[in-house]
Amino acid sequence: MNIFYGWWIVAIGICVDALKHGTFNRGFTLYVLPIRNELGIGIAAISLAEMLGRMEGGLQGPLLGWMTDRFGPRWILILGGITSGLGFILLSFTQSYLYFVLVFVGLLSLGFRAGYNNATMPAVNQWFQRRRALAMSVAGTGSALGGAAIAPLVGVLVFTTGWRVSALISGIVIIAVVIPLASFVRRSPESMGLRPDGDPPPDAETGVSSTVESREVETTEANVTRPTGNYPEEPDFTAREAMRTGSYWLLVWAVGLRNVVHSGMSFLLAPVIVWFLTGSGRTEDDSLPLAALFVGVMSFSALLMNPIMGWLGDKWSKQKLSAVAMIGGALSLIILLDRTGNIWQVTLFVFLLAFSETANPLAWAIMGDFFGRRSYATLRGWQHLPDQFMSMSTPVWMGVIVDQTGSYKWALIPLAVIYTLAAVSYLAIPRPQPPLRVRTRRAV
Repeated sequence: MNIFYGWWIVAIGICVDALKHGTFNRGFTLYVLPIRNELGIGIAAISLAEMLGRMEGGLQGPLLGWMTDRFGPRWILILGGITSGLGFILLSFTQSYLYFVLVFVGLLSLGFRAGYNNATMPAVNQWFQRRRALAMSVAGTGSALGGAAIAPLVGVLVFTTGWRVSALISGIVIIAVVIPLASFVRRSPESMGLRPDGDPPPDAETGVSSTVESREVETTEANVTRPTGNYPEEPDFTAREAMRTGSYWLLVWAVGLRNVVHSGMSFLLAPVIVWFLTGSGRTEDDSLPLAALFVGVMSFSALLMNPIMGWLGDKWSKQKLSAVAMIGGALSLIILLDRTGNIWQVTLFVFLLAFSETANPLAWAIMGDFFGRRSYATLRGWQHLPDQFMSMSTPVWMGVIVDQTGSYKWALIPLAVIYTLAAVSYLAIPRPQPPLRVRTRRAV
């Protein structure tokens, strides 16, 4: 059976995103309490490093997005793998708070926010068109797989060998896996003589190249050229044209609101669960292994839901599905407010929070549907700038609240409100009108 090469790109995205989320996005929350105890610092101090990392990610986003469109996702993925792997290795030698911040911001955050899905999602967008939401949602299962399979292993390492050994092993594995996989990434189907979705080649008179709308750009692969013109049904926006539309900025706003909540809940997920579980009289030491288990349960739930939401997104409104996911996220936070410590409440919390995470790949599919393939990575890069500045402070102010009050209650309430605002924002996004030159071409 001849498998369309785009699905191999998706498979690579699953693998590298699993490592990213298993060791960093989902896994690092298990380091927060041990690092706090060993270095003698507060949750807010540790969260400050995450805030600086997000600020760095926002500033580097436009440049790295342009680099991905210009040089292809392979080299960006290699950059991310080397930097993040080295960051985990050096993290294992942490002896001071200043050293921790320098390594976290200068290597870990840089690497994870430069490569990984910031490289693979633009590649998937190039390889799929009709099945874009499904392909991106399947690629997005890597985050769930990492949380369900790798994060619990990180937890076991942290609890049995210590967080330093866990960090060292994570760094070595990342370098050993991500770099070889990156070598198989191809930037577009045209670079291999194929078409998006594995469609058969068009007739000569309806080919993808035209002297008006197509341009040949040399790729980093030897002796290969890639036509960057789009098929007639593609929106085919340039970055400048897209950023002149209200739809682009409404999408940026909606995704930014979602990430305001995501940034705090992903970084402090284990501490929040521990806080809730101790409400029933459990100790912190007893609650942390349970928190690690529930991190895995949440990710396993997302692993099942992501492909379903992607399949639905190719058939129904992606904006409406995203809005429903946001409402589910708001309900998940409200469930924890009474702090009873009941296991069933934590289970429902992680299930609904996992449901809210399915909006992430849908957002990238919306961007591809609205603006096409021409400047996708550049548009994602510019989206990161306001997005990261909106979300970077959430772990810090959540940490300040819990350091001062011993409770996350007054952090969860505003986060639930923000999720609700995100739902309204998704519903308000209109589909942009194609650029004038595209409408003219279609009329001709």
